[in-house]
Amino acid sequence: MKKVMALLIGLLLVSFVLVSGCVKESIPQSLSSTTTTSSIMSSSIITTPLTSKVWNMSLVWHVESGGVSFMDLSPDGSLAAVIDWNRGILYLVKSNGESTAFKVWEEDNVHPTISGVAIKDGVAYVLASYEDFVGIRKYSWSGKVGEERHGWAGSMPDQISRSPSGNHLCYLVTPDAGRQELYCDGAKMELKGNDYALTGVSDTGVVVLTRGDNAFIFKEGSRILSLNTSNVIVYRDKLIASEGEYLKIYDLNGTLLAEKEGYTFKMTTLLRWTLLPTGKYLFRHEPLEDTSVLTWNLTEVRTLPGFPEFANENFVVMLDDDTLRCYSLKDFHKVFSVKAPEAGIVKLSDDGKVMLVSDGNGRYWLYVKG
Repeated sequence: MKKVMALLIGLLLVSFVLVSGCVKESIPQSLSSTTTTSSIMSSSIITTPLTSKVWNMSLVWHVESGGVSFMDLSPDGSLAAVIDWNRGILYLVKSNGESTAFKVWEEDNVHPTISGVAIKDGVAYVLASYEDFVGIRKYSWSGKVGEERHGWAGSMPDQISRSPSGNHLCYLVTPDAGRQELYCDGAKMELKGNDYALTGVSDTGVVVLTRGDNAFIFKEGSRILSLNTSNVIVYRDKLIASEGEYLKIYDLNGTLLAEKEGYTFKMTTLLRWTLLPTGKYLFRHEPLEDTSVLTWNLTEVRTLPGFPEFANENFVVMLDDDTLRCYSLKDFHKVFSVKAPEAGIVKLSDDGKVMLVSDGNGRYWLYVKG
């Protein structure tokens, strides 16, 4: 009898252990334990980062116009501005696809020459020659909110440009023969001659003007430096120049910080540079080849297929085989791709969730992360 009781007790103990093991195995499946849930979520974040997901970009707005393409997208992606050059119409578009339009040719018998548009603080600045002046007309979502008049009838608008963050905005006009005026954030600077071109404004307020084969660097209304090349890109307080067979980087004192032979760049059609700078990388395209990714000491760290259409501090957008591909600058994984055989000009929001595209001939597409 004692042997039977001992056997029964042993069987009960074995059963208890087995049942306990089964219960413990079932906890991760049902997420019935707070501790287990936390560990599972942590493991998921490590093995499958959220940043590796590929986004779906949806077309939310499109317009067919004609003529030269002028457009801008606010850094936060909340507002796009595009120009119907032939009809003198400004379209403002929100990221949900809602749009409104304004006729910048307020006089029916006058067709001014529009030279560009830029967005600053939710306002679109349209540079053009109007009926009796050259300058800016400003538009918010609710309509015209002001204008800046210079010169008179017959004066010419040249270029308008804003810094990447939108904190600085400059435009260049020719009020009469032999004289140009540069306006930056409301301040005026007179230039002798009428053949300057505005090619860039940085987030630190550095402005690049070119004239012939030379570049002139301005800051706070004063010329601080000149270079013997017109192929100059400004990034914050650094200058990237293509001189002879060399790619060179200067500070604002003219000190050479780095150089590399054979990595020259230039401006192509549609005013696109074959080199784009960001805080961490430079993207330099070689015709008929891929794009080199360089650090600021000009060390090549990798290549990307296609042409660099746009870059900000977080992303680069490449055009390759009629497809726009966006890559993260954190790890170069592909964020999204959009079939865009007619892409010529691209703007991307800082967070990568809004993209404005044009073919360069007055057709525009606005894509938003779905």
